[in-house]
Amino acid sequence: MKILHIDLKPLGSKYAEFRFFWDNPNNYQSRQLPLTEIAELIEKAETDYYTELPEDYAKTGQTLYNWLDGSDRIFQQALDQYEDSEIVLAIATTESLAHLPWEVLHNGDEFLVEHIPAIVPVRWRNNNSTQLNWDEQKKDRALNVLFMATSPFGIEPVLEFEAEEGHILDATKRIPLSLTVEESGSLDELNILVKQKGEGDFDVFHLTGHATKKNQKPCFITETELGEAKYSSAEDIASKLQPRLPKIIFLSGCRTGYSNKNTVPTMAETLLKKGATAVLSWGDKVRDSDAIKASETLYKSLTTGDTLAQAVAQTYQKLIEIKARDWHLLRLYVAKKLPGALVTPGLKVVSRPSVTPEFLDSEGKVRVATRENFIGRRRQLQNCLRSLKTSSQEIGVLIHGMGGLGKSTIASRLCDRLFEHTKIVWWRQIDESSLVQNLAEHLENKEQRTQLGEGREELKFRLKTAFSKLKPLVLVFDDFEWNLEPRDGRYILNPKVSEVLSALVWAIKNQENISYHRIIITCRYDFEFESDLLRYFYKQPLEGLRKADLQKKLKQLDNFNSDRTDKKLIERALKLADGNPRLLEWLNLDVLSKENVDSELSKFEASSDDWKSKIIWITDDAPKLKIDSSTEKIVSRCLVFEIPVPMTALEAVCKREQLNRAIQLGLIEVSPEPDESKRVYLVSRIIPHIIPTIHFPEAPGVYSLYQKAHEKLHELWGNKENKSKEKWQEIFRLKFANKENPERFRQGFYQMLAVQYNSQADKAFEGELRKCASELVKDGLCTQLENYLQQKQWKEADEETAWIFYQVMVRENYEDWGELLNKFPCETLREINQLWLQNSSDFKFGISIQAGIYQSLGGTDRYDREVWEKFTEQVGWNKSYNAILEGVVNETVQGSITGTMLESSVTPSSSSSLLVLIYTKFYTSAEFYTAKWPLGRDRSGAGGGLVPGVEGYMGVLFSRAETCKI
Repeated sequence: MKILHIDLKPLGSKYAEFRFFWDNPNNYQSRQLPLTEIAELIEKAETDYYTELPEDYAKTGQTLYNWLDGSDRIFQQALDQYEDSEIVLAIATTESLAHLPWEVLHNGDEFLVEHIPAIVPVRWRNNNSTQLNWDEQKKDRALNVLFMATSPFGIEPVLEFEAEEGHILDATKRIPLSLTVEESGSLDELNILVKQKGEGDFDVFHLTGHATKKNQKPCFITETELGEAKYSSAEDIASKLQPRLPKIIFLSGCRTGYSNKNTVPTMAETLLKKGATAVLSWGDKVRDSDAIKASETLYKSLTTGDTLAQAVAQTYQKLIEIKARDWHLLRLYVAKKLPGALVTPGLKVVSRPSVTPEFLDSEGKVRVATRENFIGRRRQLQNCLRSLKTSSQEIGVLIHGMGGLGKSTIASRLCDRLFEHTKIVWWRQIDESSLVQNLAEHLENKEQRTQLGEGREELKFRLKTAFSKLKPLVLVFDDFEWNLEPRDGRYILNPKVSEVLSALVWAIKNQENISYHRIIITCRYDFEFESDLLRYFYKQPLEGLRKADLQKKLKQLDNFNSDRTDKKLIERALKLADGNPRLLEWLNLDVLSKENVDSELSKFEASSDDWKSKIIWITDDAPKLKIDSSTEKIVSRCLVFEIPVPMTALEAVCKREQLNRAIQLGLIEVSPEPDESKRVYLVSRIIPHIIPTIHFPEAPGVYSLYQKAHEKLHELWGNKENKSKEKWQEIFRLKFANKENPERFRQGFYQMLAVQYNSQADKAFEGELRKCASELVKDGLCTQLENYLQQKQWKEADEETAWIFYQVMVRENYEDWGELLNKFPCETLREINQLWLQNSSDFKFGISIQAGIYQSLGGTDRYDREVWEKFTEQVGWNKSYNAILEGVVNETVQGSITGTMLESSVTPSSSSSLLVLIYTKFYTSAEFYTAKWPLGRDRSGAGGGLVPGVEGYMGVLFSRAETCKI
């Protein structure tokens, strides 16, 4: 790969000299230009590129290209010298050149980054260096990436940082990559992790989150240990990565590579000044989806041994291929050296976290995950720390949930953060003597110990005196369910423990400083405490690992990543574990490691006793879980939901009071949001295996539950703002599951249309519909269409035609809409077209009419801008869909009243404008109905009409129509 240096040397106060050279700075070509010309180009970038309505990027790129090339074609001549080689354009950052959008350089035929071999622009900070050199040193191991995502409370929009982690993990799961995730979002915690790992251990540091300006200085919004926003400068970031910064730092936040006309250095440039070798950044606001795809592609390339420049080139090309809007905003800054390949591919597998045991207590009874093995739980930790470190009302936290979710490990991590407190741990049962004995060991003299142990005062007064003499303590009561007993479907403290805990709480909350001593309780159940003393505790429920946290956990478990085991068996094991960390670990070691995995899984599925022991739900000597029949029924009804849902959704199928009881018993998992109104809830799929009397409701009774659940979720989530495919899948799954409703599929289709081409709703609808393909009707496919057309209900007929197309795609199992249009059954296509022709003689609506017009203009299945513009003008598609429909309806009404369209030879202005929806399956924007963008422009633009992109699919259908002779 060759490096073409482009440097700019000032010549006095008015001129500068452009220098182009390869390997020898003294062997260069040059040309002079006035500094005012550079200033004008930078100003033009502000108006044409860094704007809400940017100029066409190819046009901007050609302007830059021509400016570099000059009339003597010096730039093109330089490129021609190595036309068969990959080329790096090292563009000096002097004289504000870094501000220009070099990524869109365009030679009139293509963007340079699209060229094969690639031509990649990098911003070169050339201070005290005459040329850019390659760093050829690489490690004989897997790529090591340190990843940290930040999403502080109160910062909008909320960053889907787990999605980025998940995509990187998914893209590289078959490639050796060691991804270490800093779980807190805090630079202080990052610094601890870096020091523990050792100097030079990480090749890449990836920081994702929101960037902004604070006091006119660029900064990244990181988190405090409590989850609050902290505005961190590039200098702050560099200091926490010392003593040796990773070769590559990726600041994946908006405008981390932008500075207004270079009046202030970018964050990327500042990091280079602080010793960074290479920094990737974004030149403006970037979509989350584009940033995620960029990260995924970049690391996949780096793990295979590509150089950084090659990986960046592949990233640009991939983003262009998928039509990512913000592909060109990715910027690479370098200093003295440009990293080559970071690792030798395939030599060593990913190193696994250490298995050195760690214990919560000093006796080694309570084993917990090491800091290295600990996964997720960021919000739960932050919620608890906020109470433990800042609250003047609460004296402790109660962490509760099913066995195996990591309650003890969270307690251990909290103790790590409370480093100024001395930790004392009680496991299982507590009583007065053990409490007094453990506290006495921390008192300074015999008199104080005697007063605590043998004094005549009530226990609470003795404890109050003792605590006033003690240094800060954190008292941990682990597996506290051993101190409970059942009553009326709930749990309460046994009498003796109630006395001890009451005295303890009273003594601490009556200290002069209520926050001096803290209590952490881990328990399988929430419980009732007399006099409502639990109001002095923050309650933190737990849930199983989900999404990216689950992927990170699986990355640690070899047998879940093994090629030896059938993927269906691994999926089966995953479903059984339902995100429970302890169960995942057991399945990994004791089931998936065996030869007879299938039979082992079957045996486990069939035995509730095995489940109870593995989850440590019930053992012979442990307190028995007591659940009444009404609670069992409530939990069973909640099983209709397959993803976590708001409380109001659960209330649609159950009563709130009964739900609270199930939550207290750990039967319903709870998300970690501190604001209870934002929490979501789910019955773990583990529960029916442990408690056979809790089971999925049977038909036909379950159908009414499906209907209620669907109606409530559609009310909550069935809107344009919902961009979650998972939520839309649940809406449509519940809709389609109600087999008592014969119109469920059509109704679901109209619910999808109602959000005006929300791409996630579209994908979810199609995916769920495919699961029900065998249930779709085969006869009378066009009956409803004929009814609508006869009644001149044009909008409904257009929608019904699109619904027919969906059904055909699913029923015939075509892979996608493109294959559907290419292979659409001729008989059905003829029937649809004939119905439209017969019932729209005034308007001449129909596929054959549109095809004839398009082909008469020279249209094919390839995009031709001129043909497309003429076609949209002729059929009336140069306005919004609503405007098209309004015109058709108005002319229909006018014609039926006056008869003018029948009597006149004048063709209606809306002639041939329908059909529309069958061509717009691939729209992803709600603006389709109002069409606020001009032809060929970015969707943020102004104007009217349909966007190009549909014409390719339309051409395919028209070609099919010709084949079918319609």
